[in-house]
Amino acid sequence: FDENAQNQRRKKMGFCMGKSVVKATTLHSFKGWEARFIVLCIISSTEKNISLLYTGITRVRRHEKGSYMTVVCCDDSLAEFGKGWPDFSLIR
Repeated sequence: FDENAQNQRRKKMGFCMGKSVVKATTLHSFKGWEARFIVLCIISSTEKNISLLYTGITRVRRHEKGSYMTVVCCDDSLAEFGKGWPDFSLIR
């Protein structure tokens, strides 16, 4: 974090475009970026957080070798969400 906007942007670019290693960030910091592999951790589901989750699930970048998302959710109110969806891992 930097008070200077140019330095802040430079640091963000360095973080995202740097080495291909596992990186952890908040969804607020990840807006505008995409990745081939995403792990989304949901701790609580307030109305504000639900809209932010949309940002998280739309950050997966399409890749010819496949793209992957894992969702870890600790909020019981979302336990049934998505259970009726088809198994997209079977689609090639």
